[in-house]
Amino acid sequence: MLLRRRLFVLCILILTITAVQSFVHVLSGDGLSALDLALTAVFVPLAAWLAQSFCTLTAGALMIATQRFSWRRRRDELADIASGLVDSLPRVAIVMPVYNEDSGRVFAGVAAMRDELRALGVAKRFDVFILSDSTDGDNWLAEEEAWDSERHRVGDSPRLFYRRRFRNIKRKTGNIGQFVERHGAAYGYMVVLDADSLMSGEAIWVLTRRMDAERRTALIQAPPKLIMGDTPFSRMLQFAGDVYGPLSSAGLAFWAGGEGNYWGHNAIIRVDAFAACCGLPALPGRAPLGGDILSHDFVEAALLRRAGWKVRIAWDLGGSYEEPPPTMEDFMVRDRRWCQGNMQHGRILFARGLHGVSRSHLLIGIMSYVTSPLWLIFLILSGMQAWTLARAKAVYFQQGVPWATWPISREEEAAYLLAGTLGMLFLPKIWGLLLAIFHGPTRRAHGGGLALVGGFFLENLISALVAPIMMIRHSQFVVSILTGAKVDWKPQRRTADKGNLRVALASYKDVMVIGIAAVAFVLWAAPSLGVWLSPVLAGLLGAPFLAMALGDPDLGAALRRRGLLVIPEEITPPSVLTRMEERLAARPPTAEAPESRFSRVILDPGTNARHRALIQATGEAPTAPVEVMERAVGLAIHLGPEALGKDERKALLECPERLEQLHVACWARRLEDRGGVAPG
Repeated sequence: MLLRRRLFVLCILILTITAVQSFVHVLSGDGLSALDLALTAVFVPLAAWLAQSFCTLTAGALMIATQRFSWRRRRDELADIASGLVDSLPRVAIVMPVYNEDSGRVFAGVAAMRDELRALGVAKRFDVFILSDSTDGDNWLAEEEAWDSERHRVGDSPRLFYRRRFRNIKRKTGNIGQFVERHGAAYGYMVVLDADSLMSGEAIWVLTRRMDAERRTALIQAPPKLIMGDTPFSRMLQFAGDVYGPLSSAGLAFWAGGEGNYWGHNAIIRVDAFAACCGLPALPGRAPLGGDILSHDFVEAALLRRAGWKVRIAWDLGGSYEEPPPTMEDFMVRDRRWCQGNMQHGRILFARGLHGVSRSHLLIGIMSYVTSPLWLIFLILSGMQAWTLARAKAVYFQQGVPWATWPISREEEAAYLLAGTLGMLFLPKIWGLLLAIFHGPTRRAHGGGLALVGGFFLENLISALVAPIMMIRHSQFVVSILTGAKVDWKPQRRTADKGNLRVALASYKDVMVIGIAAVAFVLWAAPSLGVWLSPVLAGLLGAPFLAMALGDPDLGAALRRRGLLVIPEEITPPSVLTRMEERLAARPPTAEAPESRFSRVILDPGTNARHRALIQATGEAPTAPVEVMERAVGLAIHLGPEALGKDERKALLECPERLEQLHVACWARRLEDRGGVAPG
């Protein structure tokens, strides 16, 4: 592993030094000005970033090629299923934190994974926990009913548990932390999922058996693959993740080895190691750079490695899935949160005892956002440079020099530098395309070579237009975080609605203004630069229309019908996806009204008792003031449970005593209205 890392670092250094030397050589034809030095200072980290990305993806391509075209047979990790049922082996908890999600989608995924484990014959080793942080009382009841329905659907294997916290302390980290404190001692490992995660039974089982075999490994990350996207934007992300994404995870595994990283979900974790190492403190100071650590996963991986545990990336494992954001707006909402979390890592980067590779993961996370403002600064400085050169007068005779001094042209060197830079950007994508085309099963799974090539060109076109918009937004994110603006934690939207031009124009008017200003400057200062900057300018000017088109599900469906941006899971769906879609299709066509669901909790004795038992098991006190609950009880008794508003329903749902009081009172009133005798 040490030799791999040395070769990797040497490759980065050679590429970076070569690029910087070429850049300085091009600029220094007539001496280096202050503007040239500023351009060089910005170019150095960008060149290092491009070199690191190129080397990682190229190493990943070599690893995948070796695996796909090797004659050696891979070990069958499913052949030892029977040995996994030995009572002495650790039990495994599958934990899924949820936050105001679509309960139907959540429990359809849970049902599919339970069925997969049962079909594989290993279900008895697993338990499933739904850990809710939902702040919406109506969502809470929907989750509870979906849990009760699913646990009775096919019996108790794997067992299915549900718990909702009243207080969303420390968000996901607090949710997982509370599970570890209360239930962790009963389990050797936990498979951590997100609400949109989906894993095949085979993937879960292989992770478990690898953890059994590697006693010094605390975490194994299964790279999640994007599926179920229906808009052009989400389909573009899916296709890129399918064709190029494996190069990234394999390349990361190449140089990280046992010092891998954690992406927060679709990973298996050794519970005792996590409990001992990963209790995260709040960072000193106020948000956004202080307070709770948002991107906790990178830090948790670093802390596990600091304690001597191995952290690995299962780059060769399939069957791990998640859903992409449906639109650019949803992508940016998520990225704003991730940006703040990664910027916080700057305060952790030099913490004592961290492994050098763990620091590299943290630095790469920071640079993934900082490069955007660097590219923006580089483009601005390049524009100033072009304007300066266009207006500079050639000086052939200098004082004290009797012969003419001819301007030095470095156009050929500049062309080589541009070709090298574009090569570092696009060659890894070509590696991914070639690996897919020349591997028969992969090519057929995508619908053939023509479909792959068509998707490749369309993905690159969309990416080129979207990149400048992302550059502007990421630059705004970085500046807002450094100036003290914190992010609100909102649920992730999973589906797209039909776009509205007025809304799109309002959302992207700042990007359009920047585009108009950039076009005006280029036309005035250096028209020849317009050809090179046309993808950037087109993306900025057309941002609202591009956002609408990329968020249109109908256009996404049309692309799928034509075989463009198609992934294998759409042509031959895996069994876990088929099972989930069957559960989703079995849902009632219309959702039950929240008022009706709440009334059932109040009036039905079994539902009332079940809900009260779940509340009492949490041991938490209600969050609503007493007077709010008393008013809600009075309204419900006199006007019926359906008369209560959302906040009043939620207040009562958190108090088992009030629920029991209301249950008895409502039945007493009904009996009186019917001429019966109220219970004493």
